[in-house]
Amino acid sequence: MRFICLMVSVLVLSACSSLSPMEQQNLLQSTPVSNGYQFEPLPVGMQDDPELADGVIEIDGQKSFYKGYKLPLGHGSFVIQLRTYIEKTQVGDGFFYPVIEMYDFDMRQIDVIRPQLRFTQFSSDGRYAALPIRLNPEVGFFIIRTEPKLFGQEASYTTSHEGASWSYSVTPFNKRKSATYLPLGRLELLTPDEGFNQPFEKMSGAYWQFTYDRGGEELAVAKDYLPNLTLGGGPIFSLGYAFSIPSRPSSSLRASLGYSYLSVSAKSGGSHEQQFAAGDVMWVESNQVSSVGIGVTYRGAHKYSASGITTKFDPTWGPIVMVEIRGSMGVSLGAQLSWLTFTDEQGNEQSSDQIGVFLSKLY
Repeated sequence: MRFICLMVSVLVLSACSSLSPMEQQNLLQSTPVSNGYQFEPLPVGMQDDPELADGVIEIDGQKSFYKGYKLPLGHGSFVIQLRTYIEKTQVGDGFFYPVIEMYDFDMRQIDVIRPQLRFTQFSSDGRYAALPIRLNPEVGFFIIRTEPKLFGQEASYTTSHEGASWSYSVTPFNKRKSATYLPLGRLELLTPDEGFNQPFEKMSGAYWQFTYDRGGEELAVAKDYLPNLTLGGGPIFSLGYAFSIPSRPSSSLRASLGYSYLSVSAKSGGSHEQQFAAGDVMWVESNQVSSVGIGVTYRGAHKYSASGITTKFDPTWGPIVMVEIRGSMGVSLGAQLSWLTFTDEQGNEQSSDQIGVFLSKLY
């Protein structure tokens, strides 16, 4: 039942995020105005859509979607991050321009932030502008909304870091791209976990990984420039999932399962091939640009064939360590090292430690 509810929620959110600009405007006009601001507690360790479609306020006779959050009395100073994404619509690119209103605990306005946006960041969800917001101890409430007077005006954005900026728009530098101000748009709000004063992007979600391992035991020397065949080595394509760890935003647990097949023609003659299933379970610690992991790797029962003679090896497992550098769009490039011992059908053991490189993409 919980799984069904989750799937229904995903479908509803997907439907909202796929609304055209006209449909967003129609939804805005058909949604009744809130009877005063409505606030909810700011979630801890959030990394999700703040769902502005839940409320509508009126500003100078025009409507705007909004979201209001309240903070606990006596909180310390901390930073949250709001991301607004470029969306592809039927009429071209569009984005939500966020305005942040801050109030004290007596609902007296402290500040109104109208940011200068630069869409220079990437994630697996696309290009976005990141807006860090510092919430000092005097802030009791804050609101995320937009400027209704922008609807219908021409917008633009750039992917460049250089240049000056306008209010409401973005860098008026070379290679500007036209866009539309959206009433709703796609947003993501990141808040700190308990005990932290700034958000940390959690490394969680589904991922694929392509690995090429080279084992210490060589089985066949390939012709030309093809890689040699090594015991337990070769290309491995895996699918996996990274699980975030509660109260440890820099930590995740990764589990993956994959398959390897490699066939080569040896210099000495004959065809050699090896195939096996593979899996990893790793504890991973990350910072903003890189990760290190330690865990266990597994090689399923596999076979090696050479000129019609097949040798089978028992399943084996051993320790594995990895390091990776993360790029944009959830893509990472890394290296790994594992220690494995293989046992054939006659009980003979052969050490073939693996060293490899990998390319992965986290969604």
